[in-house]
Amino acid sequence: MAVKGYQKDDKTFYQVYVNVRSKTNQSLRAQRKVSGIKTEKDALKVEKELVRECEREIFEKESLGETWRSLVDQWEIHLTQEAKLQETTRTDYLSVVRKHTSSWGMRAASSITSADVREVLGLLKTNGNSISYQNSVKIILNRVFTFGIEYGWIKGMEKSPTFGIRFGRIEEKKPEILTIQEIRKLLENAKALSHDWYAVWSTALLTGLRNGELFALLWTDVDWENKVLSITKSYNCRKRETKGTKSGHWRTVPISSELELLLKELKLQAGARREILPRLPGWEKGMQAKILRTFCAGIGLPSVKFHTLRACFATQLIRNGVPPIQIQKICGWKDLETMQRYVRLAGIETDGVTESLKVLPDHEAMGKVVSFTRK
Repeated sequence: MAVKGYQKDDKTFYQVYVNVRSKTNQSLRAQRKVSGIKTEKDALKVEKELVRECEREIFEKESLGETWRSLVDQWEIHLTQEAKLQETTRTDYLSVVRKHTSSWGMRAASSITSADVREVLGLLKTNGNSISYQNSVKIILNRVFTFGIEYGWIKGMEKSPTFGIRFGRIEEKKPEILTIQEIRKLLENAKALSHDWYAVWSTALLTGLRNGELFALLWTDVDWENKVLSITKSYNCRKRETKGTKSGHWRTVPISSELELLLKELKLQAGARREILPRLPGWEKGMQAKILRTFCAGIGLPSVKFHTLRACFATQLIRNGVPPIQIQKICGWKDLETMQRYVRLAGIETDGVTESLKVLPDHEAMGKVVSFTRK
């Protein structure tokens, strides 16, 4: 708070500036400024009145609870200290919230309504975001509101304003996939052209490993005697670090005869390198998807993402009659839900199953029925 004098047109005037912060929440403050006051006495009176106005404003804001920005900050602390989330997941959640709700910043969280949420989601739709993404944003916002209500940061709100907001049916996207002929074409062309990524793509298609797991593979992970690969770690290109697998559990992948030959070739080329696969330009920075898409398009194949190679591995095993539960174990999926997408894609669970139905009369009897009906 301050009263200052200044000169204008050879006359002295006074300016009053008042800044009041909440004693319980430092993010809440009220400000006032008045200029052109003729006397210092009047300025002091104005100052007292402005202080009262600011204090009333602060009281009203305190009664409404935390601002949205402050609530999100509290949620971040909660996610860091209590919620069992990976750091990348936590970062993604906070990024989504702050990106799409920046206009709510200094508003009281309790003043945000379903209409405000619908406005945010409507903007996503206008910008062409999928229903699936819109729903994900709604779910994350609901988590913030639910946290605020349960921990008392939002006052006077009994249920999340996301409640009751629904979208049209979210259709499951058909996974990208390559046929066995397309897989062979990919690898034949890559080998013929001595493409740097041939070994990486081949290993992915023979193991079903995720990108980070492939990057982290070491020669110490190879059990030549028992013919298995031990998958215990994964590289995170966003954080530039190697840590546990996505599921948090180690697993083994059988080494097929083709994979064994490939590994032996790589071993001869590796020299003193600890890693099984070469350190290729762009891989550490996450360029693997772009490189694969470009190559596929160049040889007339569907432009698929790198993770598709994992899907190809699973689908081909299903078509070869390997039980889904074994594929789930090899690929490191925690449940069969993801596995079922590839079962449906392969079509194995429906191929020919109706042939076992024998409910119609034999052909001779059917001929008699048709003849009788025509008469």
